[in-house]
Amino acid sequence: MNLLNSQREAFHARLIILEGAGSSSAIERLKVEYDVAVASDPSHRGMVASINGLENSDPQFWRYAVGGSKIPKPSSEIVPVKGEQVIWWYGDNPDPPSLTQ
Repeated sequence: MNLLNSQREAFHARLIILEGAGSSSAIERLKVEYDVAVASDPSHRGMVASINGLENSDPQFWRYAVGGSKIPKPSSEIVPVKGEQVIWWYGDNPDPPSLTQ
């Protein structure tokens, strides 16, 4: 795939790959490197509302997976083990992106 620089930047703004530290939650780890806003309304409490200004919109929003699996819990409750891959992605695809070539 050959992307223009602007397309590449837009794509990368929608995909974040981190490594677990074993001592902090998935969202705490995210907040170390990114500007994160979290929903405060009771029905979505703890849900990531935006990362670096890219806000959730219907049907596209931020999702996350740990070790390649989606987790049906708030990211504040999940503590990835040291070195475990945490992927955040934005869009309408409910499945984590495949990172293999």
